Amino acid sequence: MKRRLFFASAMVLALVATAPAIAHAQASQKFPDNPIRMVVPFAPGGTTDTFARLFSQHFGEHLGVPVIVVNQPGGGGQVATRALQRAAPDGYTLVFQSPTSGVTGPLTRKELPYDPVAGFAHIAILGMTPIVLGVSNKSGVQSLAQLVAHSKNSPGGINYATGGVGGGPHLSVELLKKRSDGLDALHVPYRGAGPAIQDLISGEVSFMPDTFTSLLPLHESGRIKIVAVFDEERSTVAPNIPTAKEQGVDIVTRIANYIAAPAGTPKERLEILAAAAREAMKNPAMIERLGSLGYRPVTDSTPESATRFIADEVALWKPVIQDAGIALE
Repeated sequence: MKRRLFFASAMVLALVATAPAIAHAQASQKFPDNPIRMVVPFAPGGTTDTFARLFSQHFGEHLGVPVIVVNQPGGGGQVATRALQRAAPDGYTLVFQSPTSGVTGPLTRKELPYDPVAGFAHIAILGMTPIVLGVSNKSGVQSLAQLVAHSKNSPGGINYATGGVGGGPHLSVELLKKRSDGLDALHVPYRGAGPAIQDLISGEVSFMPDTFTSLLPLHESGRIKIVAVFDEERSTVAPNIPTAKEQGVDIVTRIANYIAAPAGTPKERLEILAAAAREAMKNPAMIERLGSLGYRPVTDSTPESATRFIADEVALWKPVIQDAGIALE
């Protein structure tokens, strides 16, 4: 009798011990079983939106459910990002972030609207494209050293254009000022990259930082000249353009797109989403299309590595923003 009770008790304990593992496996098998909503914090038609739609198609194929892209522009991407924080942490509502909406945007506000790192459950870094520096043909500048010299020799310095205050291009120049030998340049923010590019071509401004997507066609057609790539290595889309590091300036700044979920989303669901993201980013059509835009796909990102990357970006940009005195309402 005692032996039967002993074995019966042992079986009960074994079942209790394995119950969490069984529940975990069942939960993993059931997710996702409904469409996923991918929020893009910007208007349709831009680079981030193009990337998000291309990615979401392949992402959904690997998840086995539709991924529906929803554009929710406003506040430099912060309207959508704040809304994500109020969504259910179940893995069915995600945001397709850029640095402007996810990192630099909130850091440039007088009052931090959300914590770029702890405020979300980061899933995966998807792709990166470096900031590049294009100069007006009227400046006669051919290198970073010449740009610095040109600024020093111009009474009152020179001016440069960006599509707005506090974005990656603007902050990249603020960082360049700190790491170059005396660049003297006044920021002229525009309402978008389009009008800024027009004034770069006409020579109204001396230079403009942006991405290959915006500036490479102008470089290739001879209307401007890209003199530096802010990356570790030269880009495959323009291998003849040297990096800033090659020219003696240690600066690496990139636009990184990534996906995140509301904080508190179960870890097992984040892992499923990250695995599907990695597979989507290996798609040859995806790689070819992103390569034409100057993007380098990231195919090995995890929730842990994505969180570390965002934390590193905050550590890079926070002191730059503070030193530049940027505190937007």
